[in-house]
Amino acid sequence: MIANEPNAEMRSAVRFPLRLPIAIKSYGQAMEAVTNNISAGGMLFYVAADEIVGSTIEFEISMPAAVLGAGSDVLVTGAARVIRCAPEGDRQAVAAVIDEYRFERR
Repeated sequence: MIANEPNAEMRSAVRFPLRLPIAIKSYGQAMEAVTNNISAGGMLFYVAADEIVGSTIEFEISMPAAVLGAGSDVLVTGAARVIRCAPEGDRQAVAAVIDEYRFERR
C-alpha cells in the first residue's frame, strides 16, 4: 500500500503471526481466546463473546521459550484497549492496543 492512499495502514511495530491461548478479563468477566498476531504495541485475537470498542481488557499470555529464544517460558500480563471488532463466523476478531505489559519468567 502507498501511505497516501485513504485506507493505507501505518503500523509502528512488526507483527508476529502467533497462535497462542490468551486469558482475557473484560468487565470482570474471564474468557479464553486465541491470538492471531502480536506486536509490541498491539494484538489481534479471536474470542467467542462480543467486545466493546473502547473497553479496557486485562490479558495473560504464556509465551513459549522457543518463540522468545529464552531458557524458559515467559508469562506476559498487561492491559489493552479494544480498538476494533469484526465478526468472523461464530467468533469475533478483536484488535487491541497494548497500554502496559509485564514479563514473568516461569
